[in-house]
Amino acid sequence: MKTDRIDAVLGLLCAVPCLAMVVLTFADVFARYLFAAPVRGSLEVIEFCMALTIFTALPLVTRHRGHVSVGLFNGIGPKGVQRLRRICCDALSLLALLLLAWRLWSYAMASAEAGTRTMVLRLPEAPLVQAMSLLALGSALAVVVHLVAHLREVRA
Repeated sequence: MKTDRIDAVLGLLCAVPCLAMVVLTFADVFARYLFAAPVRGSLEVIEFCMALTIFTALPLVTRHRGHVSVGLFNGIGPKGVQRLRRICCDALSLLALLLLAWRLWSYAMASAEAGTRTMVLRLPEAPLVQAMSLLALGSALAVVVHLVAHLREVRA
């Protein structure tokens, strides 16, 4: 599969929080054993990095149809039925991602209004949840691209 700029950007967006998580975990373990002093707030930063890693990977995985799937009905039935099944699956995925993006955005707005922050480092929660919402929306856009391609197949 050809790698393009979108893949490169999404891959980099995914790699940065993952790298930060690895480096911070290493530093925290190192500091615990050598100095008996863990890195203050490391758990909070690792949690943020984990959420960012997952949600930055979501559009990339969705774009390449890399999600786990069960191929129980693949290849069964006429081509028209197979296309219809793919369209239905994409439509359901689109609905789920839009619902996820909407609920995350609602939570982010409530969190921003309430001024919710982490306990140790006092990091604001809203920007992270907003980013997660926008990345879920990006995944929904990738599903729309797949859905349009399937609908064009049906017309052809």
